[in-house]
Amino acid sequence: MKLISRRILIVCAIAIGLAWCQPSPAADPPALDGGGVTIDLKGQLEKGLKARRPVEFQYINQIMTLVENGKLPRSMVTSTFVWARKQPTRQLQAFQFALQVRAKGLNVQLPDLRKQAVGIGSNGGQHGFGTP
Repeated sequence: MKLISRRILIVCAIAIGLAWCQPSPAADPPALDGGGVTIDLKGQLEKGLKARRPVEFQYINQIMTLVENGKLPRSMVTSTFVWARKQPTRQLQAFQFALQVRAKGLNVQLPDLRKQAVGIGSNGGQHGFGTP
C-alpha cells in the first residue's frame, strides 16, 4: 500500500512540477485564428474579389448599402462571394453577374452592371458577331 501511495505521490509531484515550469497562458501570444485578422464584409469583398478600380469599390459600397438597409440578404452576398472566389479568373465580375441573377426574385435594385463590370457594352453583354 505504501508503494502505491509513494508512486502516486511521485507522479503527482512530477505533474505539478511540469505544470509549474510551463509558462503561464498569459505570457503566450494569442492564438492566431484565420491569420489573427478580423475582417468585415466590405473588406472581405474588396480584398477577396481583388477590387482595384474606383468603379469596383463604388459597386461594393452600393452592395454594402443594400445589405445594411436590409434590402439584400447578407447570406446571399456571402454565399455568392464564396462561389465567385472559386472561379479561375475575374472573380469580381463573376460575383457581379451571379448576384444579379440570384437577386432577380427579390424586390431590390442592384447597381447597373453596364457602369460597373468590364466587358459590358451597350448591347448588355451580348458579345459576338455584329457587336458595336
